[in-house]
Amino acid sequence: MDNPVSEITALKKENSELIKKSASLKHTVKTLRRNFQGMVQLLTETISLDNLFLGSHLNRTAEMTKSFCEYMKLPKDIIYLNYYAALLHDIGLVGSKSEIIETIYDEMKEEDKKVFEEHPIVGFKIINSIYNLKSIASIIRSHHENYDGSGFPDNLASGEIPKEARIIHIINDYDMNKFKLALPTEEACSRIESKSGIIYDPELVVNFLSFILHFEETNKGSSKSINYQDLKPGMYLNQDIILSNGLLLLPSGVILDKVMIGKIQSFSSMIMGHGLIQVTY
Repeated sequence: MDNPVSEITALKKENSELIKKSASLKHTVKTLRRNFQGMVQLLTETISLDNLFLGSHLNRTAEMTKSFCEYMKLPKDIIYLNYYAALLHDIGLVGSKSEIIETIYDEMKEEDKKVFEEHPIVGFKIINSIYNLKSIASIIRSHHENYDGSGFPDNLASGEIPKEARIIHIINDYDMNKFKLALPTEEACSRIESKSGIIYDPELVVNFLSFILHFEETNKGSSKSINYQDLKPGMYLNQDIILSNGLLLLPSGVILDKVMIGKIQSFSSMIMGHGLIQVTY
């Protein structure tokens, strides 16, 4: 006859080992995620060094993309896939002259338009060469495809376009309306709505228009200048944070989290200004 006490002891030992393995696996996953995020952030900071406007645009687009995906209650892994893709979607523009980066497409010279239309392919090739980022490459390639098939570079239409790219296309253009054209929220939204079913996925447009009013209202708050040590997660950064050597630490338009706040506090002695930062909360 088997000894019940021995069996219980063996089960307890096995259970304890499983708990340890589970904790170890969780730690490994967390470490990998941090390393992945660090790699993407390094690439984004490199882009910011090349062009301040582009770096700010990428960070704003990524933050809004993440919030929009959370609003739609997408799975967590899809939310972060969208977030990282948004952070890198214009990497193909690195090295381009400022006229291409900072000019509206319709106002570009023909030769500049050709260069601009190549940037999704350039971005795809750069990111596809990095093994850990391959899942993001096709999103980058397709973020200028139009819902009716009139976009570039592959003339994909509707469901042929990755959903992540359809999401980023809307938010990319909304940010451009706000920061390149300096349009008020209502007009920026109107431009998106007018191209529903033509440039943008109509279902996503409906969700976005519902989301953006809430997003803008939430981040409107009252603008104040506060000390570095008083920063808190969720505050909206209203200014570029520039180091004394001229490098961009963080662009305006991002929602601060613990990592960003830690970065600001670590570099506080090198930040230009008087120890105060403009935020909205």
